Amino acid sequence: MHKSYIALEVRILLLTGVKTFCECRYNADGTASSCPVCRCESGAEARLNLNAARQAYFVARALECKIVKDPRYERNANTPELPSGYELSRLSLKIGTEGGMDIVFHRRKKRIRIAELRVEEDAGRLTHSANQTRMDYSTAGMPSLRIRTEADFEIGEEAEVFLSDLRRRIQYLELIPGVPVESVIRCNAHVAIVPYPDKPEDFVKLRNLNSFNFVRKAVNAELGRQEDILANGGTVVGESRIWNETKNITESFQKRKAESKAKFLPIADMKPFSPGPEVLEALDAFTVELPEARRDRVAAAWGLTLPQAEFICDEKSRADYFERTVAAGADPREAAQWLASYLVKEFKRFQVSPAETSFTSERFASVLALLSDRRIHGGIAKTVISAALEDDRDPLDIVRERGMEQLIDRPSVELIVASVIADNPQEVRRVREGDARPIRFLTGRIMREANGLAEPTLVKEVLREQLSVSLVYVLSMGGAISGRHAEDGSVEPGDERVLRELLAQDESISRVRFESVQVGRLLSEEIVPADWAALITAVADKLNSGTANGIVVAHGTDTLAYTASILYWLFADANAPIVLAASTTTPGEGDEAAIAMRTAVALAVEKRTGVYVVHGGQVLSPLNLKFERVGGKSFRNWNMAEPVFSGTSLLNGPLEADQYVIAQLLEDAANSLCVIRVYPGLRADYLTSLMETGVKNFFLELYDTGTASFREGPYSLKRAFAVAKKKGVRFFCTSQQEGTVEFSTYSTSRELWREGAFPMGDLTTESAFARFLVASLIADSDEERVGLMEGSGSGSMA
Repeated sequence: MHKSYIALEVRILLLTGVKTFCECRYNADGTASSCPVCRCESGAEARLNLNAARQAYFVARALECKIVKDPRYERNANTPELPSGYELSRLSLKIGTEGGMDIVFHRRKKRIRIAELRVEEDAGRLTHSANQTRMDYSTAGMPSLRIRTEADFEIGEEAEVFLSDLRRRIQYLELIPGVPVESVIRCNAHVAIVPYPDKPEDFVKLRNLNSFNFVRKAVNAELGRQEDILANGGTVVGESRIWNETKNITESFQKRKAESKAKFLPIADMKPFSPGPEVLEALDAFTVELPEARRDRVAAAWGLTLPQAEFICDEKSRADYFERTVAAGADPREAAQWLASYLVKEFKRFQVSPAETSFTSERFASVLALLSDRRIHGGIAKTVISAALEDDRDPLDIVRERGMEQLIDRPSVELIVASVIADNPQEVRRVREGDARPIRFLTGRIMREANGLAEPTLVKEVLREQLSVSLVYVLSMGGAISGRHAEDGSVEPGDERVLRELLAQDESISRVRFESVQVGRLLSEEIVPADWAALITAVADKLNSGTANGIVVAHGTDTLAYTASILYWLFADANAPIVLAASTTTPGEGDEAAIAMRTAVALAVEKRTGVYVVHGGQVLSPLNLKFERVGGKSFRNWNMAEPVFSGTSLLNGPLEADQYVIAQLLEDAANSLCVIRVYPGLRADYLTSLMETGVKNFFLELYDTGTASFREGPYSLKRAFAVAKKKGVRFFCTSQQEGTVEFSTYSTSRELWREGAFPMGDLTTESAFARFLVASLIADSDEERVGLMEGSGSGSMA
């Protein structure tokens, strides 16, 4: 068994416009003046410029470093020679040691130790293009922070997370205004693999990795290269290598000798650096709220999920904008949802940041207030935001000038509804006799009388009151609840007529009007993605119509856990409740089906929002349903102290895609995945053969809290994970038992985590599978889909 050791050497360029250890300035053309300090002349008195010192000490404090008192100037004996016209003093100043930063990757927290932080001169950077490597000296001499970590990383993904968190911290310090922080960060990685429990004697250096994505890819490729060498009995040679993005490999750049490592020589005749009261007083007054602390505070203060808080606090200007919006009176959850789903995309389209946009947080809050007051709906809100961004105008003025404001005056709506009822006596008589179909006709007439501006929910409420009825849509997907027994005794899928007969017999719901829709006529084990597309489209249509008090979905038991989770991830915060009703027996075998339908209808009328499951006399959460036995109380919610019925859906706003598009997206997602239950004797080559057929996403049902075999041999998953990394295949992991997958207890769990498996936390396989399908409907890219999957698990169901 081998263990990997990775250390990072990060350089952050400080754009001060002045050289590091003197007052020589940079000219507009990129050249710089020269002085005795630059030229290393004897007796030249170097001094770290105060602006660079202030920035360096702030970073040291943010990385929890011990501040070095009166640090001595040193000279880096291995600074490369520069071409004519460029002068460096080669000085280095260590101002911080023994720091650290916590990172979280796949829910596992780790402390990354910071060995030291130095202020040095930038020596230029390698650039790679057209199969050529060149040196860029345009920044040579500018102040540069060198942050060296201990070899605490194990995989490239950890290094990427660290760099992203470091970028966020530097951004929050506001030390480098006007440019993206990631553009001034570059990195060397030092990589070694040795047999466990040995420690590495030498590292391979990966040079000048200029994006966080490249760091991850290069480190993982180098780990794979070294592991192959060791597996074949070879020896890894200490050298410098560079990343070839085109070939997805590292390539030898320069053989390294022991003396080529950074060697710092104290300069005896130079006085130690003293930062002075100006820098020390500023450091003592250091009160910046760092992103991790702000994320936790924002989540706790405003009731946001952790993924929402992480998105908001990823950029300081975005977090400032959000909190100003809330301070202006906006609902925090609505502000977070609109910021993530629409506003940030519009900022990008108009090429503005939250800090500089004319669409101020106060204007944003005013749009949310119009939505909250039901004076506009979501589609109008998007139009108003875009228009306000384009024309720099007040949102309310745009709404009024374009006649977009909805009618929300209840007495006015009541008069219109009463007039329409009086003008259509036949339709009203049919409704009162039990026919629900005229309700949609009456609603359309009301909207026409109101010029399309009456607020739909208010229209629904008033119409229901004046007719003394409630409208529930019943969508039949088949299953035993609407089934019949064939002559041979087998159960045949029924249709919505069976459900109508059941409901007609129940006098307790005489004031409820039903509109039944045949979505599918099948046994639930026969469901395919196209059937889910039909159901999703039907539910969205009824919700968007604004006429329903609630929706009941009659469904079979075998795949109920999948369908229920899909509806939750899509409609957990919809404007009407959705209730799935299921029965183990057919209506002709007893009263189980009738009781389930009666309970479901009552919930659909009583509740305002949420997704519910009714079966066996129980009301269950749609998430983490497990079909444990046949008959009676067949289902139970795993990993759930209290049932979860509502929350924040993955879908932001109404679902607008048509049934064909939804079916195609669901089929593509289903065709890309495979569910595998780990068992003793599962061969790695079985998984790799599935990858060859096009499987890109595996759902692995592991043992316990996330364990599987990594013992050397054909039954080890290690080989499968190695192939998966090269092919971009992902593993989402759930447990065969009731428990939370967290990869923290056993050595095999840690191995899975190292190999990049995604723990699904509290979610069962069915709910994680459903989340993947819904994420595939919503995400614009594979990266966004993975982000939606990583937001799952513990704490994300509510």
